Amino acid sequence: MAHARRQHPNAPLTPEGRRRMVDCVITQGWTIESTADRFQIDAKTVRKWRDRYLAEGEAGLLDRSSRPHSSPNRTPRATRRRVVRMRCKRRWGADHIGHELGLAASTVQAILNAEGLGRLDRGDRATDVEPVRRYQRDRPGELIHVDVKKIAGIPTGGGWKIHGRGNDAHGGHAGIGYRYIHSAIDDRTRLVYSEIHNDEQAVTAVGFWHRAVAFYATAGIVCERVITDNGSCYRSGLWHRACAQTGTTVKKTRPRRPQTNGKIERFHRILLEEWAYIRPWHSDGQRHRAYARFIHFYNHHRSHGALGWATPVATFRDNLPAEHS
Repeated sequence: MAHARRQHPNAPLTPEGRRRMVDCVITQGWTIESTADRFQIDAKTVRKWRDRYLAEGEAGLLDRSSRPHSSPNRTPRATRRRVVRMRCKRRWGADHIGHELGLAASTVQAILNAEGLGRLDRGDRATDVEPVRRYQRDRPGELIHVDVKKIAGIPTGGGWKIHGRGNDAHGGHAGIGYRYIHSAIDDRTRLVYSEIHNDEQAVTAVGFWHRAVAFYATAGIVCERVITDNGSCYRSGLWHRACAQTGTTVKKTRPRRPQTNGKIERFHRILLEEWAYIRPWHSDGQRHRAYARFIHFYNHHRSHGALGWATPVATFRDNLPAEHS
């Protein structure tokens, strides 16, 4: 039996000290009380180590783990496995997983720590030293965040994640190019409309915007304001005229302040962690088909901590104007 912990070298009752103490009682015939007085300990302690020695020999003088033999209130193994699967599949935090499974966040974090999954260093972004300033609009459509996310295309048959780096037949991106994800997210409900295109030109952005406005209008949401970064497609006159046609006021983020458009930036991070890099893909088409399913999952089934763990669709329904309720 191994030691449960390391002892101080000068501790009076190391395994060797216990052996000497037990030897006084068993071999030399000392009484329990005199042995306790000699070693400056309680008589119960002397009896404990004597009985362990008689039952187990030298091994009985070693420290034992303080862990109980049974833990009836321990989280069931099946639940712990669900926590691990959800972490690996969705890369959610302890509070989010706890909400989904009906567990305390501290319980989930303890399970993740025990499995070596307590940290999500990969993909984390450096935080600003300034205090976090959060805001949320009062009604759907009051502010729509729009942005473009660029990701590498996938050659037919898969890239290096499937075939390994240095495989010229499959691993290179020569001629494959990039894909541009145009997305719009409602500030109040987090309801998302998103499309994948081959460029981020103004014409493409304008076409996307008209379809996004129509999508929100179908849901009863009027796009009052739209906020974007200072990308070339959003500085163009074509973009401004398109927003004027839809009766939408154009807003811009401050230079080098992506936090202003933080909700769409957070959506992009979710895209990378829960869709784009969640598994190896064999082609662009396979990844695009999965994207349509992911957007449905995001809007209808994925709960959000900022929404009180409600889904975007549920939040939207709770904020419907009277004429749509």
